[in-house]
Amino acid sequence: MFSRIVVIFILAGILAVPAFAQNGNVAILPDLRLFTTMAAPNAAGFDSEFGSQYHPVREAVRHYADNLDPELLAQLRAFYKSRKGDQTDESQLPKYISLAVSLTDPPGLKAAVREELLPPDARSVAGFADLVRQFYEKANIEKRWSEVEPQYRKAIDQLGPVLRETIVRTDAYLRIPLGRFGPRSLAIYVELAAPVNTVNFRSYQDNYYVVLGGSPNAQLDQVRHAYLHYHLDNLMTTYMSKIEGSGTMLTLVSRADGVDPLYASDFRVLATESLIRAAELRMDRVPAARAKQTVDMYYRSGLLLTPYFYDALGRFEQLEAGGIRDYFADMIAGIQLKAEQQRFQETFNKIPIPQKTVARPEVPAAPVAPPANPARDLLKEGEAAFNSGNNQQAKEAFEKVLSDFDRNSGAALYGLALIASKEGDREQAKQYFDRTVRTDSVEPSMRVWAYVFMARIFDLECNRERAVEYYQQATKVGDNTRNAQAAAREGISKPYGDACR
Repeated sequence: MFSRIVVIFILAGILAVPAFAQNGNVAILPDLRLFTTMAAPNAAGFDSEFGSQYHPVREAVRHYADNLDPELLAQLRAFYKSRKGDQTDESQLPKYISLAVSLTDPPGLKAAVREELLPPDARSVAGFADLVRQFYEKANIEKRWSEVEPQYRKAIDQLGPVLRETIVRTDAYLRIPLGRFGPRSLAIYVELAAPVNTVNFRSYQDNYYVVLGGSPNAQLDQVRHAYLHYHLDNLMTTYMSKIEGSGTMLTLVSRADGVDPLYASDFRVLATESLIRAAELRMDRVPAARAKQTVDMYYRSGLLLTPYFYDALGRFEQLEAGGIRDYFADMIAGIQLKAEQQRFQETFNKIPIPQKTVARPEVPAAPVAPPANPARDLLKEGEAAFNSGNNQQAKEAFEKVLSDFDRNSGAALYGLALIASKEGDREQAKQYFDRTVRTDSVEPSMRVWAYVFMARIFDLECNRERAVEYYQQATKVGDNTRNAQAAAREGISKPYGDACR
């Protein structure tokens, strides 16, 4: 939902924030939460490489334990050992990364949501957060970070151009409009304290994370895979109910040998991965014969819709206008159960079982469903409608939250403010943004951007004095979601837009 992430939208046609590549909700950056959380398991005994393979940062991090309080070190090691059991160190990495991106910024380092709402893998090590918080203080991580941060900046400077090109090429293939921002975000974190050449992909609600260990070669295919999830997950979720016979297709593979268990248990994953694998083949311009072999391999692993999506994307490429969002409904409507059943009966068992498991970045498991909450469901409904461009449906959902459940719902007020902004109604946008910042229930990320957006409206109306007041209020909130503080400081130093110059 809109929780913990600011929705960045073009207000009255020209409000925007600085972007990575062409998408303002995608950024590549270091993260102190990750550095701290990765340093702590290293001190606790995490090890998955030969010492000669360590990145210099990881080599330094492993010595933080040398001067650490013995009691805290013993607690770290006991916790790590108890959760690891007889599993490998490599298998532990994802859960600690999942925990790291679920924490607030240092020095707090507390779960950003209630423990029962954490992703399952993060919840399994939730108690580690208390130890990480102590580790941050007693290992003097703030100082340690200042020593190694230049190496992170250097790595990011090296990765930035190739990652930017990958994202631009993906946007071009999907025909994602410039400036089309929604509530989803993708953060690409470089974490040099993680094992080299590792890539971890996590998602939680609308927040997507890719964590890259140090590597001489950018893991572009896996970053692109995550970026395709970022664009296509929500579309698939929106239209999945329109797919004819989804349960029947899942049954086809549920007992077949050689099928990835995840594909056989969750049709959402089956359909989304099928589409993404087909898109990757199309984007790479794989020759027809080799593409057929690869499609067959994916199909035999359980991705039953890969052949259909591969052909459908070929038709999409021939369209003269419109992007993937415009084409998606027709593409989904074209899936015919009888045709897919016939394809399965005629081809599935004739394809050899792949000798190796199909390589794929880790597909994020859906969080355990939280308790029933009609207001939250309406907010999700409003968000989905907003993302698909259905302002009226979004407005009705947000207004129902206000009328039936919580007249001061920060998320609903913020959503209505964004809708008014999109529709060019500055006065109504100001009213909703004003109500947003006054309610106690609004998330800090929404509050800070509500102040910034209101300030920009006043700048556009040549009311510089009022604009500065709101920019200053944004700095007092302190939240820096999507570089809000930089946007506020820039607004204080110079007016937004050039209409009044």
